[in-house]
Amino acid sequence: MTRKVLGGKDFDCFMGDSLVHVTEASVKVTDGRKVKTVRGVPMGWIDGPVEAEVILKLDHQNFLLLLAQAQQAGSWKGIEPFDVAFTASVAAGDLNVDAFGCMPQLEELLNIKAEGGEENLFAVKCLITSPDFVHINGVPYLASEEVRNL
Repeated sequence: MTRKVLGGKDFDCFMGDSLVHVTEASVKVTDGRKVKTVRGVPMGWIDGPVEAEVILKLDHQNFLLLLAQAQQAGSWKGIEPFDVAFTASVAAGDLNVDAFGCMPQLEELLNIKAEGGEENLFAVKCLITSPDFVHINGVPYLASEEVRNL
């Protein structure tokens, strides 16, 4: 018996408290851990910095939700970081990815084709600014000792 697997249509995306419909979305984590070597032989690892970003591609209607936040803040750079949550559920199980303290930056404001036939999309990159960082199904990416006393 086959069952439905997780796909893009299964996800809901929330920017703060607002449900938005994204054309595309990604969450990228860069983990700076490196292998420690002695005479060229692996001997453990060294912890390094981490960073993450969320990329949202929005149509005009959903871009207007972010525009309203910019208008309320007085500028695009005035928008306070917000949390972004992706939630999905299928028979095989749930997937919830939460990104905390997302600081939005407009990455692609116009992408138009003179001949038409394609919708203009807006790309928004959100840098993760919170030590809560990213949680996957409630499990934090960062270890508790990494964020102690922050």
